[in-house]
Amino acid sequence: MYRSLDRGGGILIPSNDQLDDLRTLILKSRSESLSEAEIDQLNNLVSTKEGGEESAKLIDQLCAFTDSGTMESLPIEEILCEAFSKEAIEKLPEREAPPQNTATPCDGKSSIDAYWLVGLAASHLFVATLVWWAAKSTQEASITPIAGETIFLQSPPQLVSMTACVWRDLDEAKLVLGEPLQSGEELNLVEGIAELRTSEGTSNEALVRIEGPSSVLVRNDSLIELREGILTAESLGIGSRSFTLDTPFGEVSLDDQSSIGVISRSGMNEVHLFWGRATVECKNVNVKNLQLRLDEGEAVRFLTERGKPLELVRFEASQDDFVSTRSSGFDPLNLNQQYVNTILQSKPNIYWRFEEVRGTDPLVVVNEGSDPNMDAVLIGDLDWRQYGGNRVADLGQSETASAFQASAPWPSTPLDEYTIEMWIKPRLFHEGDFFCLVDPNQLENRRRAHGMLLETLAQHWNFEQEELRPNRIRFVHRTPPSNRPFTGSNLISKSAYSARTWQHIAAQKQGDQLRLWLDGELVATASDPTPLHPNMQILIGQIYPTEIFRRFVGQIDEVAIYERCLPPEELHEHIIAAGRSINPE
Repeated sequence: MYRSLDRGGGILIPSNDQLDDLRTLILKSRSESLSEAEIDQLNNLVSTKEGGEESAKLIDQLCAFTDSGTMESLPIEEILCEAFSKEAIEKLPEREAPPQNTATPCDGKSSIDAYWLVGLAASHLFVATLVWWAAKSTQEASITPIAGETIFLQSPPQLVSMTACVWRDLDEAKLVLGEPLQSGEELNLVEGIAELRTSEGTSNEALVRIEGPSSVLVRNDSLIELREGILTAESLGIGSRSFTLDTPFGEVSLDDQSSIGVISRSGMNEVHLFWGRATVECKNVNVKNLQLRLDEGEAVRFLTERGKPLELVRFEASQDDFVSTRSSGFDPLNLNQQYVNTILQSKPNIYWRFEEVRGTDPLVVVNEGSDPNMDAVLIGDLDWRQYGGNRVADLGQSETASAFQASAPWPSTPLDEYTIEMWIKPRLFHEGDFFCLVDPNQLENRRRAHGMLLETLAQHWNFEQEELRPNRIRFVHRTPPSNRPFTGSNLISKSAYSARTWQHIAAQKQGDQLRLWLDGELVATASDPTPLHPNMQILIGQIYPTEIFRRFVGQIDEVAIYERCLPPEELHEHIIAAGRSINPE
């Protein structure tokens, strides 16, 4: 049951299956008491280095934020009540124990030995969250009397919680939970979710959550400036315009007890007012003194293009477009040899696993399917993520291209039947192409025609594409290939995809029938008698092989291509072999 034995200390290392059991037991402890056998199993697993680290990561995700509500995880008190007994917490060593003013978790829960907590305490993430939770109730805002009045000073923002974040160009030693951030500090968050608290205890108090990839600046006046990316903010103070956020398109001011979401990317800017009251003062050079008052549940989109007047679009606010409480590492895709064997039994023509790259220039992922000379050639640079014994490709994290293209054209002849299946994990809701067939010949306008597309959609800023439903999967079959947006057959999934969660995607053609599957559920169909156009370039991660445009931001794995239409039962077998459930139709 264990992978190996450490000969120096005699410590057994848990297997990947046992780490899965560990996660299951921790999650189960949130809603019910564990049996004595389960407690013993949990203690055995967590007493190892790997088990302690895995436990800390999961608890860190469950305790990601400091309060509770529609977009937050459970508060840390509840996690501790479900997971630990009062006696176990009191057994912690003094150097690791929470301060004495920490509230005591609930009594009456299942007893878990102290060394599990000691193992968890080895994680700086978990300890830091505990320390902040204990200290936040005792902090007092600085005040100073002026002309007989008492006013609150604008204190610097503090980092109060975060998931397993990745930062760019930043000394992570400066990121101490509960400590003020320095004025002029630029935070470039590549991955994860970070929560900042501004001006605690004052009329300007607010919680701001940024989701990677995003960039924010702590100004000299202690205000937060969103430079690019996505964030949400909730004002906790009292009064009109109790919190102000600077953005590329102007200032957004929140009244007390109000909540917004802000998006700023590539000339497209949006403000969503979830509840309360907000004012937007636009600083676009083409518009003077533009002030908008948003009503609860309303959103506004600013479209800016050089030399053209500012365009405003009002629509319904949506929390679904914003911050998830899970980091990109929360949902593991830990596939084993059983899954690989199941796929190979279906006899794919092309099967890319991303477990390793070979060669030097270029680097390639070797095809494990039946077609010769159909390797995946790496374009640009990308990251890799390891889930147990399974490695996946992480795209869209660098400023350069991060994609794959096939080493030879495909298919060799027109196809009336085909299946494309793969696993995807979008980092956020966005418009990104994760699989397409591109004409090798470039058009005069440097664009290329496409014979097939699979992409994630978002809230569209492009008026041509506003009829497409946001946060859906789009499947396009086009014969002859074209670069016009709505030529060919366009299938849009009836249900939305999920951010930061693995999903199984399958696109198929059988005769004149097109089908799109999401996690084993048939989510779109269409009729098209034309065959798949031959001799196209397979491209994964962006829409053009030589230009970074409409890139997919997220993780992909297990790309399998068949020159036949797999029956639903066979697709379901693949999902079950991955240890996943199938959505009911």
